[in-house]
Amino acid sequence: MSQPPENPGNQNPSGYPPPPGYGAPPPPGYGGPPSQPPGYGGPPPPPPGYGPPPGGYPPQGPPGYGTPPPPPGYGPPPGYGGQPGYGGPPQPAFSVGEAFSWAWNTFTRNPVPLIVSTLIYAVVLGATSSLIVAAQNSGSTMTNSDGNGFSFATNLGGGALALLLVGYLLSYLVASFAQAGFLSGCLDLADGRPVTIGSFFKPRNLGMAFLAALLVGFLSSLASALCFLPGLILGIFVQFTIPFVIDRSQSAITGLTSSFSTVSSNFVNALLVWLVELAVAVVGLLLCGVGILAAAPVAALILIYAYRKLSGGQVAPLDRGYQQGPPPGYQPS
Repeated sequence: MSQPPENPGNQNPSGYPPPPGYGAPPPPGYGGPPSQPPGYGGPPPPPPGYGPPPGGYPPQGPPGYGTPPPPPGYGPPPGYGGQPGYGGPPQPAFSVGEAFSWAWNTFTRNPVPLIVSTLIYAVVLGATSSLIVAAQNSGSTMTNSDGNGFSFATNLGGGALALLLVGYLLSYLVASFAQAGFLSGCLDLADGRPVTIGSFFKPRNLGMAFLAALLVGFLSSLASALCFLPGLILGIFVQFTIPFVIDRSQSAITGLTSSFSTVSSNFVNALLVWLVELAVAVVGLLLCGVGILAAAPVAALILIYAYRKLSGGQVAPLDRGYQQGPPPGYQPS
């Protein structure tokens, strides 16, 4: 019997009839799903209004999920409000009247430590000044006259000259210590801390306070030697140097530049503060000199109040407790 030849594919070899139904369409329903009505078996249409809300779905998770956290240390330092226009509380306007009122009320609430510390410093400064006077009086004085007037000359011996130098050095050291120590106690009052007499003999950053006082004294002497008016102007611009040094642990140069920047940004208020301090001191001296025991503390408190307010710091209200002061290293805006 002959074999059908190999014929790849679905072609029917010649001589062989195709199988029954080969090539014809399958009967209805064969090999597929039974006929369905239109739309049968599909997903039901969504109800009216179904779908994502306008703008998309909100992010899942707790509030703030998906938002990167701010870097460490971001934000204003403790004790400081935000800058105007950046969402923080606005800084209160500075008032010289409020500065004097705060200083006077603070003095009346702490009279003993303020008066006693002022008296101690005055006695010590008077003792060092007496060395200078004694050295000057120990020298020989010659008076020469001519047709145009009189000229005086003083010759100091070796011992008198040494005494004079010691007197000036001690006066500088005591005055620098007194300024740094007394203002440090005033800063405690500005922070709302209770003070004692010893609070005014604990100067902060004393080494830099000595250098700052020396730098300010040298610049003031130089400016006054040129003319009287430049010395006064310089005194206005350097009045916050020691507070910056002792309150924010700044160097002598940085404290000087910080004072210049603060006064430059608030010159009118700084001028008024300087004038009020001068007026308070003059009134104290006019009261037989005894009034300086009250005038000096009030003037120092006015200075500290103005320094804190004008440089962006805070002062504790008299009817409230402690509020943190500015952190070390803060620069004025």
